[in-house]
Amino acid sequence: MLLMQIGFLMSSVKAASIVTLVFSPAVIAAFTFLILLCPLNIASLLFVGISLTFGTFVPLVMMYLLSKRGLISDFYVSEREERAKPFAGAISSYIIGSLVLSLMKAPTMVTALMLCYAGNTLVMMLITRRWKISIHASGVAGPTTALIVSLGMWASIFFALLVPVGWARIKLKAHTPTQLLAGALVTVVLTWIQLRIYLAIL
Repeated sequence: MLLMQIGFLMSSVKAASIVTLVFSPAVIAAFTFLILLCPLNIASLLFVGISLTFGTFVPLVMMYLLSKRGLISDFYVSEREERAKPFAGAISSYIIGSLVLSLMKAPTMVTALMLCYAGNTLVMMLITRRWKISIHASGVAGPTTALIVSLGMWASIFFALLVPVGWARIKLKAHTPTQLLAGALVTVVLTWIQLRIYLAIL
């Protein structure tokens, strides 16, 4: 019985790790940009490449390099005190991506969402100086809010991803329910406010 319990615990932890990876903010960002740029054609493929480069690949590569060099303890930056550098790098990538998208005349919502990523990450970085808010929850809530604004209320179904993400982060002892809830709620409000501003300006 004890061995079965240990085996179940190990398998559930592994499942939580897989969920954490599959629904990481960078992966969800890629998924969201692809939805916003559908249907794909020759013109939109260029915007897909720009969005995925600055919204997903650059942040992921940066995290990998920081982890390899020992500047952060793990790929998910579990230690709150270590988050400043990866956050600053991600913000820079999002800002550059926004400028490139704007210069290339990308769809307004795509450029606006990239700007939201920069703004949301900045706020998360400031909050993290004092408290470990959930970036994974934020990574679900922000894109979902953008999809609702762009495509309609049916896109709110993506909020359901907060359930497996929340379970995984709690299972891995990475966050408390309060930190997860805060990450989601703060990002919904921030994204909605920013989109109203950016869409009006752009």
